This record gives sequence, structure tokens and C-alpha cells, in this order.
Amino acid sequence: MATAPDITAYSQLTDKQRAFVDALCLEPNISGTQAAINAGYNKKGAAVEAHHCLRNPKVRLALGEKLKDVAPTAEEIALRWDRVSRSTLDDFFTKQKKEVKTSIKQPLAEAIAAIEEDIAYEGELMRRGWKVLGTSEEVQGKELLEHEQWVKRRRMDILRYEMKLERDPKAFRLIDGPPRIEEELVLDLAKAQRRGVLDLARSIKPTQHGIGIELRDPDAALDKLARMAGAYEKDNEQSRPQVAVIEVVAPPAQQKGARRE
Repeated sequence: MATAPDITAYSQLTDKQRAFVDALCLEPNISGTQAAINAGYNKKGAAVEAHHCLRNPKVRLALGEKLKDVAPTAEEIALRWDRVSRSTLDDFFTKQKKEVKTSIKQPLAEAIAAIEEDIAYEGELMRRGWKVLGTSEEVQGKELLEHEQWVKRRRMDILRYEMKLERDPKAFRLIDGPPRIEEELVLDLAKAQRRGVLDLARSIKPTQHGIGIELRDPDAALDKLARMAGAYEKDNEQSRPQVAVIEVVAPPAQQKGARRE
């Protein structure tokens, strides 16, 4: 004879109520209102329907039944904490080389010589360019005026440096130096995803220094694993106070009428 199927609270719900329970169990962080919407309730009244569902005893019992099915086992919990304890920032960051600008000191005497050389070079380049390009006299006149204005500005730079040298013979200016190659750590979420550890990040958010990441505490995870494995039981046994039991034997009472010596 076939046995009748067990009657559960979940089986006694309406279709929408079951869909509401399923929505809550599928997404742990979902709100009651969104679960009601996912279950097919009208958006305008979803908040009210969610409130009614969560106060319904049968729905609450059905939620308890379903949560037993989706709750992680002890082995799954241990595996989760083991992953947390082994995660490091190396899973989330990649080393990259970048070029960093540098500056070097140039004595002002050398700076003046460099400007003089620059003025001479640009003047000769302009005149040779006229010959090569066959520049008309009208255009030459305009370019010459622009060049003379530029030369005046450079001459003022020379004068400024000469005055500084009169005050300080060791004066210098900063100029671009050779670039320096440095390594930097760059947040690499694609790398974390490839390694399957993206879920171990507690938070990922922008900061004033760029994107910041906070990992779950590996020490706390190790502590939880140790407790699950009973690693602290021996220490607890040793730390318990030892109670010494002393048996006290009372002397027998003297008999009445005993002979005294």
C-alpha cells in the first residue's frame, strides 16, 4: 500500500506564497518587497503583501522548512572559513611597472649657456628653413618678428638667472631628469575572479587614493577553524582548576564507662 506524501507547510501555501518563500531563499540579501515583486505580486502593493506574508504562520513555517534545505553543512562552513584563512592581497593585486618622472639640479651657469645655444640654433634653423622652403619675404618678415619676440623672452630668462647668480653663485634650477621605473600594485578584480576568490572581499569601494578593498579577517577564520576542529579543548582541560579531595576520618567515639588508666 502506497504511503501518503508528507504534508508540509510549504505545500499548503498558495502559488504566490510559495514563490515568495522561494525568492527569499534564493537571494539571502533580497528585501521582502522585492521578493513579493519577484513572486508576482503587484509592485504598488508589494510592501504590504510582503508584510502580510511574513506575518502568516504557514509562510513562516514554510520558510523554516526551506531554510533547512538551503542551510550550509558543517563541512561547507569549514571549507568557507578555510578559503578565507588562505586568501591574501596577492589574489587581488597585480604588480605593474610604471615610468616616474624625475628632476635634477642644473647650475644656472649651465642653464644660461643652454639658453644661448638654443637661441643660436633656432635662429639658424629659421634662416635655413627659408631657403629650403622658398619662403616669401613677406612671410619671412612675420616669422622674424615672432622670432625676435621669442628671443627677447629668452634674454630676460638669462638676465634673471644672472641676477640670481650674483646673489648665490651656487644657484640652480630643476630640469627633467631620466625617468625612473617603479613597481606598483594595481587592484586586479579580473585576477581575483579567475582565482575564484572575489567573494572573499568584505568591501570594494573608491577612496581618495583609488579603489580600496577590505578582505575578511584571515586570523578570525583560522580561529573559527581551530574551534571547529576542537584545537582548544586540550587547553580548556588544562586550564580547569584541579580539586583535591581529602578524606577525613573521624576518631571513634569513646565508649561510656571505659576504664581509665
